[in-house]
Amino acid sequence: MILEKKYLQLILMVVAAAAVFMDYLDTSIVSIALPAITADFGTGSAVSAWVMTGYLLALASMLLVFGKLADRTGRYREIFITGFVLFTIASFLCGISSSILMLILCRVFQGASAAMMVGTATMLVMLHLPENRKGTAAGLLATLGGAALAFGPGLGGVIAEYLSWHWVFFINIPVGIIGIIGALAVIPKAEKLPTEKKPFDYLGAFLLAATLLVFLAGLEIGNSEGWSIPILLLILAAPILGFLFLRREMKHEDPVLPANILKNKIVIWAAVSCLFITIVYLGSIYLLPFYLTGPLGMGSALAGIIMLIPPVTMMIMGVPAGNLTNTVGCKKLCNISAVVGTVASVVLAAAVLMQNWVLLFAGLLLLGATLGVNEGPTIRRIPIHCTEDTQGSAGSLTYTVMNVGSVVGIAAYSVIASAASGGTEFFTISGIAAACIFGAVCAVISYITSRLAKDTCLA
Repeated sequence: MILEKKYLQLILMVVAAAAVFMDYLDTSIVSIALPAITADFGTGSAVSAWVMTGYLLALASMLLVFGKLADRTGRYREIFITGFVLFTIASFLCGISSSILMLILCRVFQGASAAMMVGTATMLVMLHLPENRKGTAAGLLATLGGAALAFGPGLGGVIAEYLSWHWVFFINIPVGIIGIIGALAVIPKAEKLPTEKKPFDYLGAFLLAATLLVFLAGLEIGNSEGWSIPILLLILAAPILGFLFLRREMKHEDPVLPANILKNKIVIWAAVSCLFITIVYLGSIYLLPFYLTGPLGMGSALAGIIMLIPPVTMMIMGVPAGNLTNTVGCKKLCNISAVVGTVASVVLAAAVLMQNWVLLFAGLLLLGATLGVNEGPTIRRIPIHCTEDTQGSAGSLTYTVMNVGSVVGIAAYSVIASAASGGTEFFTISGIAAACIFGAVCAVISYITSRLAKDTCLA
């Protein structure tokens, strides 16, 4: 059902964007509060890091599962609203946590809830908005995501210093309540629900979640604790589980990841392209502060202000890029994004080697433009090439790829910078520059795979 009234369309876009905003905010705002959490509970930083890691792992491993459930039942509205409600409850529980274990468990619950609402957010705007508004909606999702990434750390720092870390989670509650009310008011109920009852692929769902969980957990632990043999074996188990998952999916009559998605070359190549461009952005965002505070000897506050440039640029460009999908097309915008990402990485590498401020600011602006031009078109690009009954899986696939790219980017940039730094305790200029060159290679791969998608429609 397409919403006819423009004000209802606007409310729907804001509600869907609010879900993405809350997810991105809880990824960025909590990181700055971790020292306060560590001090309060008297734990080591390695334990406290699971406050972040637990959330991200639950989110990434459950996105596709909930997307499939939405497609299977047709109850996109109900799953989205349930996710919103549970996320809000989980935020409250995180805020009142009396132990680090309780906080970590509540964060896992919060991540799973986020998977319910984020995976279906894209689908809702694609199903209930007219064609000429879908690009704007996709751009708005990207814009508010960029805003959360940009201002989350600063907001978290202020809250942790002047209130307490508990309010980092309580801040979600009013946003959640408003979002729930808006969703109940404007999201139409399904006019027709699927009648065919096929057995749910529980084993496939388990294998998918296990594949992502093992792979991402291995990367997170290896990046923080060191790359020991057990960690490498854990990561190597992921391809085996992935193979078993794909084998299972090809035989099951109702697979978790629908066959028309698995066999859709446009969707797969577009997803791979998104993966590599996300690696470039998040890897750079993670690594460059080490350059500012290390070789340049900059204070953390000033470094934080400078690192606002990419997410703010991304935020500014989100809606315009989304609007351009109707005229320029998603594929061309993704191609442009990959080219910009290549240039950004090369410029950043030169800036680091030459310690040139002009090049540094130019590279950061280009880095923000890379994801700003890419995210909105990608959010629209993948679902548009999937059937109506697989929109939940399509939307979930998009955000799963972005989450995997985030973890891989941080780990890959860290490993390369460390190796090129000669194994020293701190990243050197040559090590950071080498990681930026790796980013340029990833951006080129993103360009190639985006072109391989061979989209036949404008959007």
